[in-house]
Amino acid sequence: MNAVTPFLLFYGAWLIGIIVLFLLGYMIYDKRYKNNGANTPAKPSNGFLSTPEVFIDPKDGFTYRVYYNPRSGDREYIREK
Repeated sequence: MNAVTPFLLFYGAWLIGIIVLFLLGYMIYDKRYKNNGANTPAKPSNGFLSTPEVFIDPKDGFTYRVYYNPRSGDREYIREK
C-alpha cells in the first residue's frame, strides 16, 4: 500500500462530505422570499384570513399583507394596491 493512499482517502472523504453538505443545504435552503413579486397572486387563496401583519419589501418597495390559513398553517404574501 502506498503512503499517499491513506492521505487521499482521508481528505477525499472530507471533500466528498463537504460537497454533500453543500448540496443538501442548497436544496433545503429556505426559498420563501426569493419571489420578486412578479408571481404574487392578486387575492389570497380560499381559506386564508387577513392578518394585521404588513411589510414593505426592500427589494421592490411594494407593500405586502400577510394572509394566514389556520387549517394548514401556511402563509401567503399579497401585494397591496
